[in-house]
Amino acid sequence: MGHFQNISHQIQTLFNQISILVIIGFIGYISGKTRYLPDNSGAILSRLVVKLTAPILIFITLASRDFTKDILINGIWIYLLGIFFIMLSFVFGHLIGEFLKLEGSTKNIFKMHFMFGNVIYLAFPLLRSLYGDDILLYAVLFNLANDTIMWTLGIFLVNKHNRTGWKDNIKHLINGNTIAFAAGLTIILLKVNFMPFIERIPHINEVSSFISSAFYPLGEMTAPLSMVFIGLILSEIRIKNIGDLFKRSPVFVLSLFKLIIIPCLALFALSFISFVDPLAKALIVLQLSMPCGTIVPALAEQYGSDYKFATENVFFTTIFSIVTMPFIVYLLAVLG
Repeated sequence: MGHFQNISHQIQTLFNQISILVIIGFIGYISGKTRYLPDNSGAILSRLVVKLTAPILIFITLASRDFTKDILINGIWIYLLGIFFIMLSFVFGHLIGEFLKLEGSTKNIFKMHFMFGNVIYLAFPLLRSLYGDDILLYAVLFNLANDTIMWTLGIFLVNKHNRTGWKDNIKHLINGNTIAFAAGLTIILLKVNFMPFIERIPHINEVSSFISSAFYPLGEMTAPLSMVFIGLILSEIRIKNIGDLFKRSPVFVLSLFKLIIIPCLALFALSFISFVDPLAKALIVLQLSMPCGTIVPALAEQYGSDYKFATENVFFTTIFSIVTMPFIVYLLAVLG
């Protein structure tokens, strides 16, 4: 009985987190439909997220965690497997995009959303409720794998439609997010190797706590601002009849693979790997089952890509995940 109560609690927590995102997005939708916010609000919000709140969130997520060498060694497998499965998702996205005959920026966004899920805003609260705060250290390492590809291959894809030279595309890899990523990684390495010396610096803990208190609220704004942006963009989308839905078949194909097929394939593949901790396996599968990442529409708008298609991906996969993610959680619980 206790086992099934635990599963029920996990599913309820999951439903609550998704519902919060949907409500915030709905507020943005109403604000756009009623013209309560100016027409250029979406562009301003996307820039605010990409250039300010997202970089701060990346930095504080990395810099605020206490890592030991043992945790890093154990987490290396999560990082490497995360890279592997994210790139495997990219291969699926590329092949299916070719099959669906997608072109240009739409095809690039399609491939991006095959790779990048809501691995922070939705996954972190869920993982904390399921496994406690300690699991967040490993969740950060999966997010590290996600960000490694997001701010390299992802930025390349979201800007590829401009048909600029490879040197110009490389320049886009140096941005606020990659700088924040490098800075956070530097803090991790300093903590691991020089923590006894760092702690001897006078008032270092007080200064660190003060800086964290200043930056943390800004970073936490990323999720709600992203959802408000998505709501604003959705207010511009017209679905008049069932025929309009059929025109969006790529979104439904993406949802099927991202929410069910790829996580189940990962679960099957990981069952043959004995040297990875079962908790790490569950974390990887859950992260892969997340709906499309909310940062992608903001990036698409920033770089002049197909942000409306990206927004539809987030909207539909988030709605569908209300059903699919409890299924994945139940599957993990049943299989132990």
